[in-house]
Amino acid sequence: MFRSPREPRPVRGAGGRRRPDPAVGPLLAGAMAGGIRDIYGHTVTFVPEDLEYVERLFTDLDAGDGFVGDEFTLQSIGCLIGEILVRTDGGVWSPASRRSAARDHAVLEVVLPNGRAVNPIRAAYDRAGRPTESVIRFRELALAS
Repeated sequence: MFRSPREPRPVRGAGGRRRPDPAVGPLLAGAMAGGIRDIYGHTVTFVPEDLEYVERLFTDLDAGDGFVGDEFTLQSIGCLIGEILVRTDGGVWSPASRRSAARDHAVLEVVLPNGRAVNPIRAAYDRAGRPTESVIRFRELALAS
């Protein structure tokens, strides 16, 4: 559905590229919420405490030499992080701005009430690549003014 933020952009013809539909964010978040329920027996209610299960999932999917989840898993985890920012913190899903899209190869971002646009999908990729990163800390930094 989404390209990895680490992949180069495909070259498009004169028609340009399609803007992503922000409705995809909650759909992928729901898919990951179902996965967490199936794996851990925890019903995700899209509150900050659910990020504990996201961290647990990253730990469980770390094979010692790196994250073993696929692109869909990472994108869905990122959308779950974003949906928590939307439902709990008043954020709004939005197609990524051209500036941030060019920098991060992002297609969706969450715009918070403080005016900050953040990329929770990028945060999921960062957490998978660097176990010292924290999605809980990502949320705290996103909300700081």
